[in-house]
Amino acid sequence: ADSVAMIVIVYGYEGSGPGHWQRWLEDELRARGAAVAFPELPEPHAPQRDAWVAQLRELVDAAPEPVTFVAHSLGCWAVDHLLAERGAANVQAALLVAPPSPFLLFEAVESFLPPPQDAAAWAPIAAHSLLVGSDDDDFTSAEEFAAIARGLGIAFEALPGAGHINTASGFGPWPRALVWLRAVGALGTGD
Repeated sequence: ADSVAMIVIVYGYEGSGPGHWQRWLEDELRARGAAVAFPELPEPHAPQRDAWVAQLRELVDAAPEPVTFVAHSLGCWAVDHLLAERGAANVQAALLVAPPSPFLLFEAVESFLPPPQDAAAWAPIAAHSLLVGSDDDDFTSAEEFAAIARGLGIAFEALPGAGHINTASGFGPWPRALVWLRAVGALGTGD
């Protein structure tokens, strides 16, 4: 398949272990010949915003094609910080899955909070971006997800009873991510 985008998968706190839909997605994309990067961000159990954003910035700056982000949980806020700091140049779309509440009181992730949520930084990619959240996520309420999406100017899709959309809530294979990647043109339609 012709590569039409560089797909960058961004995990959250503690990373995405075996069986997580992000690992499944990476395997599916590689099998289709898509250009995919799944960076091992430093210290996932003690994440620091600056270190994660710096690594993502290097990736985007060096990418031969526009980057499409597929981020989970804290990774969503890493992408948000990146866009607020460097703008959306060489970025074409972002899928934000289950971002934690901007008001989460959890010391391990406090360097990421509160996230900038800068609508102007998102504007160039807003039409091609999507936030997906569940109505029973332990870290974020359905109302908060909707408010985050509104604040960023992007679409919001609510999944009923999907928890934190991770391995614990049954999200190994998650074809919705592939459907979205095709819809935003990050995967060829034949893939």
